[in-house]
Amino acid sequence: MNNPLISIIIPIYNVESYLKECLDSVINQTYENLDIILVDDGSNDRSLEIALEYLQKDERIFLISKENSGLSSARNVGLEFIRGTKLRAFFEDNKEEDIVSFEKTHTFKKNTKIVKKEDIKVNFKQIQKRYIKTNLENINEFIIQELPNSIIHFLDSDDYFLKDCIKLCIQNMIEKDLDICVHNFDEFHENDFKFIKNPDTNLMSKSKKDFYENGLKLLQENNFLSFYFAWQGAFNAVILNDYILRFTHGIYHEDHDFGTILFCLAKKIYYIDETSMIYRIRDNSIINCKETSIPKKLPKNLEPLRKYFDNYQELREYFKMYCLLIIAKQIFIFNLKSKNKFISKSVKRYYYIYFDQKFYNDPLNLEEMIKFFIKRLILYRRYMKLRFYIRHPKKLFKKDNHA
Repeated sequence: MNNPLISIIIPIYNVESYLKECLDSVINQTYENLDIILVDDGSNDRSLEIALEYLQKDERIFLISKENSGLSSARNVGLEFIRGTKLRAFFEDNKEEDIVSFEKTHTFKKNTKIVKKEDIKVNFKQIQKRYIKTNLENINEFIIQELPNSIIHFLDSDDYFLKDCIKLCIQNMIEKDLDICVHNFDEFHENDFKFIKNPDTNLMSKSKKDFYENGLKLLQENNFLSFYFAWQGAFNAVILNDYILRFTHGIYHEDHDFGTILFCLAKKIYYIDETSMIYRIRDNSIINCKETSIPKKLPKNLEPLRKYFDNYQELREYFKMYCLLIIAKQIFIFNLKSKNKFISKSVKRYYYIYFDQKFYNDPLNLEEMIKFFIKRLILYRRYMKLRFYIRHPKKLFKKDNHA
């Protein structure tokens, strides 16, 4: 295929000042065979109105609006609605039929269930052509589809592409038969109106080489222990089917476990050292909020912590620690479940780094979570050692030449 379809998934939340620049950068790409999925995550500014304007401008756009429940949730909705899925065809092509769904995410097991067409109509409402509404907070509790042989690129709605971004990705994916094509980006710091080239946030700019036969070698050779990936390139959707991989619901820094596991599953990876996208740094973003007073309206994930904290920064830092432990848990479980011995022997260090946390205020009992993991790790190491000695009993009684 010399002109494959590529799905651009854009989660949207209260970005009325930036959304037009983002969407213009997508619809004006030099590569035109695009499937553009916009997911409005319960915006309360003009973001949805702007998205609807662009829906009328460009027939390549498909829009879903939903209840606010975070970036992971919005990206996962986008994945379930890419062109080629039965859920997309249900509404766009009027193919109203029951859909086979996996039972859960983050597993190598392919157990399935049937999602009835009547239930689909209850949970999704078609407002107009290419515009769907849903009240589902976590779509993967309802449906998890096998994704088609397609290419995906995420883009956050306050960032924007340079005009040849997708063209470069597609050319390299075809020519080199890639699973993942990563590209360079510049940071734009909004406060001082400054562009930063090769920023520290670009892990791949520190890579020793630009091509790897598999993702785990890339992580190991570059010592990328805390790794993340979501919007910095394009990847084959079918990789996600191997482990039924989705973004972990309800956390921030969701690109850490997603990116680490994605790269562990991927074969050929290439890095284009050419600026293809602008990543915006703004004070009031999810990650960079600097307010100390706790606002009247908190993000849904943070609301349960309100009564335990007086300082918003401390609340957010604590929730960040919680998220990092959930990330560690996901990588830990992936490691245990993997049947690929090369992976299972090499992935452990990618969750060790998250366990060194101390707390003075611990309403979610994170210290117990850490103790649980450490106990599991110790037991797992003992089990593996015991299994080794059972298979190789002579090793247990090997003479110590240094005694």
